[in-house]
Parts: sequence; C-alpha cells; structure tokens
Amino acid sequence: MNKRKIIYFARLFFSALVLICSFLAFTNGFYFLAHSFKVQLGANIASLFAAFSVTALAAVLAVLIFTFLFGRFYCSLICPLGILQDFINFLSFKKSKNYKNFYKTRYVIAAVVFAALVCGWAAGFKILDPYTNFGLIASSIFTPFTDYLLAEDETYAYTALTLLISLIPFIILIFLVLFKRRFFCTAICPVGTLLGISSKYGIFRLKINDSCIKCGACFKKCPTGSINIKDKKIDNELCVRCLKCVSVCPKGAISYGVCEKEKEEKKETSFSPNRRNFVIGAALVIAGIAAGAGSAIARGKKFLQDGIRAILPPGAKDYNRFASKCTSCQLCVTVCPSKVIHPRDFSHANIYMDYSKNYCKYDCNKCSSVCPTGALKPLSLQEKQHTRLGLAKIDRDICIACGICTFNCPTKALSLNVSGEERSLVYNATVCIGCGSCEVNCPHKAVKIVPIVKQTKIGYN
Repeated sequence: MNKRKIIYFARLFFSALVLICSFLAFTNGFYFLAHSFKVQLGANIASLFAAFSVTALAAVLAVLIFTFLFGRFYCSLICPLGILQDFINFLSFKKSKNYKNFYKTRYVIAAVVFAALVCGWAAGFKILDPYTNFGLIASSIFTPFTDYLLAEDETYAYTALTLLISLIPFIILIFLVLFKRRFFCTAICPVGTLLGISSKYGIFRLKINDSCIKCGACFKKCPTGSINIKDKKIDNELCVRCLKCVSVCPKGAISYGVCEKEKEEKKETSFSPNRRNFVIGAALVIAGIAAGAGSAIARGKKFLQDGIRAILPPGAKDYNRFASKCTSCQLCVTVCPSKVIHPRDFSHANIYMDYSKNYCKYDCNKCSSVCPTGALKPLSLQEKQHTRLGLAKIDRDICIACGICTFNCPTKALSLNVSGEERSLVYNATVCIGCGSCEVNCPHKAVKIVPIVKQTKIGYN
C-alpha cells in the first residue's frame, strides 16, 4: 500500500471515530462526549452572538485560519453531518457527473442566515446548521434505540409528530446525497460556504500536474464535483479534502502544496464575464444580507412578544433570548437524566420543559453545561440550584395537605401547618425554584408549576 492510500485510510479511520463519538454523545452513558460539540464551527459562531466569549472567538478563528492554510479538512474530519453524508454516499451506487457550481445560491443563503444571526435571530441555523441537523438525526434515531438497549430508567418517548419533525432533516439529507452527493455542503450549508471562501484563497491546495492522463478515476470518486478533468483543475472552494482523488490516481498526478496564482490572459475587449458575475454575486449577497436582517428585525419582533410561553431549561434566562439563540440541536434533550426537556413540536416552537412525568433533578446541571451555542448560559451546580424556573400554583380545592410534596421539596418552599386537627399547606414562593418535584409527587395533582417571564436567582439557606 502506497503512502497516498495510507493517508486516505487514516483520514477514514479518524472520520469514523468522530462520527461514532458524535452519535455516542447523544446517550446518557457517554455524556462526557457531549462537550465535543463545542468545537463545532456553527455552534461557536452561534455562541458568539448568544453569549460572547473569548473561547468561542478563538475556536472560530482557529478553524478559519486552519482552513485558509490547508483547506476544508474540517468538513471531512470534524463535521459529523459531513461524515454522515460520506457514509450514506458509500452505500449508494450513483455514478459521478459534473456538478454545476451553485455559488450564487450558497452565497445568498449564507448571507441571509448570518445576517439574521448577527441581528439576534437563529432561525436560519435551526434549519441549515450542520451540527443542529445532526443533533436532530442522532436524537430521533440513535438515542431512543440506545436507551432501549441500555434499559435506561428514564427515557423520552417520541410522539409521532415530534419524531416526524426530527426525521425530516434525515430524509432530506438522504435524498440530497443520492441526488448529488455532498450537494448540501457545496450549495446549501452556510458554514460550508464560509469555509469554502477561506479555502478558495488558501495557501496549500490540491492541484493536478502535467502527468495526468485524464483517466477520470479522480472525477468518479469526487463527492463534490470539484474536479475539472478537461482543464486539469480542482475547485478548492468546493473541495472538502476527502482525499479520494489522491488515493485513486494511478499516476500520482494530484498533489498537495502551495499553488501559484494563475496568470490571466489580457483581452482586447473591455467586457469581462467574471466582472459581470462578481457584480451580480455582490448584488445578491447584499440583497441576502438585507433580507436576513429585515427578517430578524421584523419577524423577530412580531414573534418574540413579551409573555410567558413555557418552562425553559436552566440558563435560558427568558423566552425572548432563548427563542432567538437556541438552534434546537437537542443535545440538552438527550443528556437530561430525568427527560423533562422536550424537543420543539407543533405546540412549542422551541425546546421546553414538561413535568407531567418527572421533575428537574436538584443535583444536575448537565443541560446548561453542554449547550454549544450559549442559548443556555453555563451554570455551576450551585447557580442552577438557586435559579428559579417557574412557580408552584396550588389548587386549594383539591389539596388535602397530605404533606407528600413537602418531603420532596429540595428548597423547603412547601411546609405543613398543623394546628390541632387542622392541617394546611404553606407555600413560600420566595424560595421556590420551580423544579417540579411537588407537581410530580402530588397524588391528587393539586400542585402545578407555571412558567415565569424571566428566570431569576433566589437566595435560601
């Protein structure tokens, strides 16, 4: 086996390892792997605008600089959705063909998505971000399966509607891969577009030298359609560095190194198709930015009305902020040990908490610690234990003052007042954190946790 094939299979091994670990991150037994999603570029970009941090900025710059130097290795080594597409493509038998360069399409999509994100609206990321879509796929297919195999005490039961919402991205992804392999990465993904721009003008690129015999072996294996056999050129903006072309070339004509700038021939006419395309592309990008910003401001203000929508996970702060920052990757849903965090459905536009079957564990802060976008502010266990998520509402007509809720309340917000034969339930709202323990344990369903406008810190001994 030659050196080129060894490098290719090493890339395959690393990619397979990343994909396996990414799926395992959506199981309770491998909760620690969930932190790996914080290296995802899309997650860190979203985090910059949700809760700015030097760490997120450093991660974004590191990926972009690495891509500028060496190309889009991120797409074939780090991005789980990209690797998943390679796996689906491996199972298909579709022959390769020339792909049109949809540069206008991807630039407009990226402009709309990023402009909306800058203006505080993550709607585009909920639909097109690769790590978010992988989260939907993993949580809807892999997590329920592993929970069943591991016989978890608490599992989240997907309804037909929520399962359908989660499966839609997977079905679309399969269709796109069978249609044009990595079409999502080269024409739709906003993160891929950003990486492509950085790679296009990068230093180290793939190139085809004069020893090429135009056999077409590389072209047949290229998942992005970035190889032009006729002109012996590789589009490094689209190339995701899968290295298939390098491994199959019988002459070793595809090399990796510093590319010299191509010399453009002088034309007598002043008309330039490239100049026209640049002007059209720039106009479309500007229009996309305006559309994204306008959508974020207009639709965002209309949708994010001040009000109480649902009980939110710890660290969400308030509904307006959470709705504009959360991309619904469902990582918090899968790591929640009590399964009270639910994915968005037709009744809820965003992730929410439900205490109908269980309550938020007092000694757990997993959800906020794994959130890769900053939609859930990271909370220490002590901070989480002092964060109010909701308030208890007691139906005095049903309550018999049995005292069961008082035994389970972690903050002692509920107590019994006994005077002779008279018993009454006393509720101290000032120390209630809305964990839902009382609601779940009440045998008569006399206690209900209701949402609040904003999560606040409380003090108690």
